[in-house]
Amino acid sequence: MVNGKLEELLTTHESWKKGLKVLEDENIHFKTRLAQILKTEPNKEQLEVLEYFQNKFLKTDEQISLLRHEIREQQYFLQPASNTNGLQLRKSIDMQKRLEVKIIIITENFDNLRISFNDYLSDNFS
Repeated sequence: MVNGKLEELLTTHESWKKGLKVLEDENIHFKTRLAQILKTEPNKEQLEVLEYFQNKFLKTDEQISLLRHEIREQQYFLQPASNTNGLQLRKSIDMQKRLEVKIIIITENFDNLRISFNDYLSDNFS
């Protein structure tokens, strides 16, 4: 039971790391696109909106970094040696649930940011 649950947690853990990497890469792409747009010397109103997006992208970087750190911390608890009893396994499961909520939130927020940024670009810079 314990080993099967640990394997399940580790699989989810690896999936999250890959998902965060995808978000990070896409965020880098958006920041690069933003830098290209700034070279076109946008007007003051556009500049304010672009600054808003830049701040959102930087915040996303911070959130990804924090989540990556929490996932690394959790990795310790997912080691078979640390989960020899039911209490440690329960702690690992609880930590996994909290991380799952955070992953869902950052993913949803990033999806909204992606849509908003792409809509803004298509309306103003196409």
